[in-house]
Amino acid sequence: MGFIRIFKNKREKIKIYFSFILYLFINSLFIIKYSSRQDYLSEFVVVIAYITFVILFFSGFKNKRFLNKEIRLKNLYKILTVLVFISILLINIMIDSNRLQVDRWSAMEITIESIINGVYPYDKCDHLGQTSSNLPGLSLLGFPFYFFGDVGYLQVFVFLVFSIWITFSRRNEREKFLILVMLLLSPAYWWEVFVKSDLMSNILLVIIFIDFWKNRYAKNSFQRPILLGMWVGFFCLTRGIVLIPLVLMLFSEFKKSKPIEKVKFFFGFTTLFVLLTLPILQSLEDFHTVTENNPFNHQTKYAPKLLIIVTLVVPFFLSRKFKYSEPIFRFSLYILSTLLITIFMMNVIEEGIYKNIYEKAFDLSYLGMMIAFVVFSLSDSKSQNDVVETY
Repeated sequence: MGFIRIFKNKREKIKIYFSFILYLFINSLFIIKYSSRQDYLSEFVVVIAYITFVILFFSGFKNKRFLNKEIRLKNLYKILTVLVFISILLINIMIDSNRLQVDRWSAMEITIESIINGVYPYDKCDHLGQTSSNLPGLSLLGFPFYFFGDVGYLQVFVFLVFSIWITFSRRNEREKFLILVMLLLSPAYWWEVFVKSDLMSNILLVIIFIDFWKNRYAKNSFQRPILLGMWVGFFCLTRGIVLIPLVLMLFSEFKKSKPIEKVKFFFGFTTLFVLLTLPILQSLEDFHTVTENNPFNHQTKYAPKLLIIVTLVVPFFLSRKFKYSEPIFRFSLYILSTLLITIFMMNVIEEGIYKNIYEKAFDLSYLGMMIAFVVFSLSDSKSQNDVVETY
């Protein structure tokens, strides 16, 4: 028993070290790329200072004397949340979207405009001359903020939802504070805010949904199959990558669910899927247009198709009946990191490290999408022992 306990402890440490190293690696790449644009300090000095600060902070945080009174952490969490919310709002107001050299905001905007005007969106160009890869669900997320005049407000809204959800979740005050601080110490997250990108907001909403659903329906995820099917259909039409955590969460239980639950789930999924895609399907002019210009071509053009297929198939084999949400995020992180780091390394081998970090040969924001999974994987709000029930 002592050996088993030591083995489990070592395994847990390996999981934590992996996530923490990945967190530092991704954020360091962002620092190296963007701090090189100033002349005061070498980007390598900046990244060393950042890594040192983060390590010292988390080393101190592990000490139980560090803000050991929950009331202090609770109040600090609230103050920090309000300050960050105001900061993100001001950033969105002050930054001129048209001067940004990142087009995620305008890709969303041009897709929404096309849907409103009843025209096919995927052959229209945004402010940088690129075509959109926004799926209908992602466009729906941006609709309210489009009418407020700036789809970048989606970032503000998602941070508000995220902070409220964490506040009322069952985590203790230290875990809540840790999740918030890890997100805020991530340059990858702040890059998303400054360029008004929807990528991390999309991932955070999926994580919030999974966290909520596993807390509410821990014994059986299919207690409300129609509603579940509608939510899954919606999120599947935001980004293809969200299939990974959703399959991990649901596939094993789906196989063992009752036939009527399967039928209801598919009914909810199909209903939402049709409702969201119908406006785009009605705007199709010819088959050639959709084969040449569609969001799936755009989302997969930078990665080997076989690698993408393998990545989407693997979650079906790893799916279990998870008691809590944390292992779902951890498994998602393993799969995503394998895919994205492999693509990044392939690009580095082919084109060189300079072009992939300092130039545009590789989009670092794709690595940034892992930050949200890292943050929740490291929160450890539940014991990881016996967290997964195998059949």
